[in-house]
Amino acid sequence: MISNAPIERRLYALMADDRSAARAGDGSSAQKMADALSLWRSGDRNASTREQFCAGLKETLERLVRDNDVDLRKAILQHRFPKVKDYRLLVASPKCEAALQAAKKLRNLAHPARIEREPDPARKTHLEALAAAVDDARAGTGELASVTAGACALGEKIAADFAPHADVLAEKQELEREASVIEYLAQRATHQSRSGGGARGRDVEDRVGTALTQLCNAMNEATASSEDPGYRIVRGANVPPALRPAESRHVKGELDFLLMHGNDVVLVGETKAGGATAIGADCLKLRNAVVEMAARAQQDRAYAFTLGGDKRSVDVGGKGKLQVSGESLKRLAAAPGDAPDVQPTWPASARYFLPDAVAGIPLSQRAVAYLTWRPASLDYAQALFDGAQPAVEGLESVWRELGEDPKLAWIWEERALAEQALNAVHGSESIAGFTAAFAQMKPGS
Repeated sequence: MISNAPIERRLYALMADDRSAARAGDGSSAQKMADALSLWRSGDRNASTREQFCAGLKETLERLVRDNDVDLRKAILQHRFPKVKDYRLLVASPKCEAALQAAKKLRNLAHPARIEREPDPARKTHLEALAAAVDDARAGTGELASVTAGACALGEKIAADFAPHADVLAEKQELEREASVIEYLAQRATHQSRSGGGARGRDVEDRVGTALTQLCNAMNEATASSEDPGYRIVRGANVPPALRPAESRHVKGELDFLLMHGNDVVLVGETKAGGATAIGADCLKLRNAVVEMAARAQQDRAYAFTLGGDKRSVDVGGKGKLQVSGESLKRLAAAPGDAPDVQPTWPASARYFLPDAVAGIPLSQRAVAYLTWRPASLDYAQALFDGAQPAVEGLESVWRELGEDPKLAWIWEERALAEQALNAVHGSESIAGFTAAFAQMKPGS
């Protein structure tokens, strides 16, 4: 491998110097709350910071109420009625899942085809009674006692297998007869067509991929040596299991772009069709993916990344696999400025490439949801649903909770990471600027 460090240093310098012109954010309520958190973290502890947060939260709740948001409705019901909370905890528990599977097993035992084939008239009658009892219990019109009786009529073993689950199902059925739980279950999300979402995502990836390929071409033209293997973009690379933890819920398993130089990875790139709004939650996964790869890679090994089904991702001669040197993977977690003694929070090699430049990264949808489900937020929303005009000061307790409740500390951590990620976001105009800079480095230019 012929090292081409000057080209790569130039690329990183261009990215480090790329800063969007200072301008106001998108003005969304999520951005207002995010900006308030950032101001507070920077030491601006004025009352206006708290007021900005509360104003953003107020706008969020007003929009959700105006849209008759189902998740907010459900959260309010759980907040107001303990039985709804009991029901949600029960149905989410492993014991309820096991009980539902046991009921399903009983119903399969009394499947119409089995009943039709049953030669014993008495057993056939018992199977028919069991099927009716299970169906009635599922519909809420029958008692679990009838299901238990039906299981007993078919044999001791069948009854014994079902017995441990009967109480759980009876508790679930009893809760489902509560007026508050009935109202909770009646909430249904309005059907929204999602057609075209995948196509939009692919279109964004294609546009960004084309721009990055042009950048690689300019970098190659600026390379003096004809023996250099050249730079290229590889799309849809799946991280091998050896380079990610077993529990990878918060670690990306597939990377949109890898900028490669021979078998060395130079940087990891992602794009988001949702723009800045999608980065708030995604940045943790991208950061973790890069840090985990760097920490787990062995310097003297090569790692095979499988590539997506998209033909554009197939590496030349690789038959759907990409060999990446462990040495280059270990360099991915280097801090900006290549300071080896600094534990990086945001790796310099992790970059977002978007069609458009962004001015800020709003709070993630998950963070916004948690804040709108706080008790004071739900009381405020209920008042809005009732047609009242509650005072915004009622939301100040949410701001206090955010600063005091350890369970909400992750929102501050996510915000801190998003602030760093903002400096690693480049729009198409920036990519074009990088390309032009390398074009000027072309020998003879």
